[in-house]
Amino acid sequence: MEAESLDTPLHHRSSERQAIKARLLAGVSLLMLAPRRIGKTWLMGKIEEDMVAAGWRCIRIDVEGCDTEEEFLRELCAKIEEQQQLKKRVWSHISQRLKQASVDGVGDGLLQSIGRVNHHEFLETLVDALNREEGRTLILIDEIALLVLELAKKNPDASRNLLYHLRKLQQSYPNVIWYFTGSIGLDVIARRFQMSGALLGVDVIPLDPFSPAQAGSFLNELVVKSMVQSPFSLPPEALDALVTELGWLSPYYLRQLAQVLVATGPVINGRPSATAENIEAAFDALLSPRYRSYFAAWEEHIDKNFETADSTRLHAILDTLCAHPTGEKESTIAAAIALQTGEGKLREHLRDLESDGYLVRKGDRWAFRSGLLRRFWLEYKKP
Repeated sequence: MEAESLDTPLHHRSSERQAIKARLLAGVSLLMLAPRRIGKTWLMGKIEEDMVAAGWRCIRIDVEGCDTEEEFLRELCAKIEEQQQLKKRVWSHISQRLKQASVDGVGDGLLQSIGRVNHHEFLETLVDALNREEGRTLILIDEIALLVLELAKKNPDASRNLLYHLRKLQQSYPNVIWYFTGSIGLDVIARRFQMSGALLGVDVIPLDPFSPAQAGSFLNELVVKSMVQSPFSLPPEALDALVTELGWLSPYYLRQLAQVLVATGPVINGRPSATAENIEAAFDALLSPRYRSYFAAWEEHIDKNFETADSTRLHAILDTLCAHPTGEKESTIAAAIALQTGEGKLREHLRDLESDGYLVRKGDRWAFRSGLLRRFWLEYKKP
């Protein structure tokens, strides 16, 4: 995609997209790690549009919910089969190779042939076929970390082998580039299961939350496109109040706040303006029981993805910090949760919570990244 016009909204992340596009054009595979609800999937869709406009072939899948290599392969093949001409060319290339590798023969297409040969051999044959295609292919995989984690829970060796196999494919087939995202730290999972070496050769890129200016642009677009229940104007002082209280400017929670915001201030540009009091009332509304489902992923994540002993300590850390808007020092946290396993273990837990989006380090203190999540935790989770 060509550089966007000067009137492109700030929140469309033009600079991030241009930087990502430049790396992909240079043949670099990427891993974007960022907490949930920050817009990774939206950005992945835009990257797909940008690369298609640049003449690339794109195959995008979401592997959240997959917990086997076969399910992963099925998602990938299903997306290839949606592109009819590509499906025909790829199948023509790989069917003979699959027949030679399978004792049972192959099916009538990609999906029917999964499971008849070794999964790694099937994937490599598929990538080899894409590599031979005219032009370059970008494979975009959303939530790769969740797939790796689910595999590792059942069979760490299988998970490790998949990651190293993906690394091999990146090195062996230069016309196929990979773009991964994860809402939990793949680097944390890789360290936990001794497979960090599999991430070598992939550039890790962060995705930051919106800046205050981007947040204002995003909220304005919601109003202009009639995507809120009660239209409003957002003067600078109201935006400042929102930024101060929310802290972590997630597109998802900005949108939810906009849905419950009722402005009562003077009319500006034909709409009532929001006041600091209106912003506070919107926060209170969003924290009411009817909207608790908006925070479900944060509630469930720790128990689903950590061992019981670690989960208990992670909850204890969050329970301690939610009562302190400006955070606490490590020594204070350790004393509050009576951690007996040493400074190194506490720091590991804090880093895990940082990687997964709960906490941020501010100087010598640790605090909730999101003021809204802190208030939710204080209201619903703290014993």
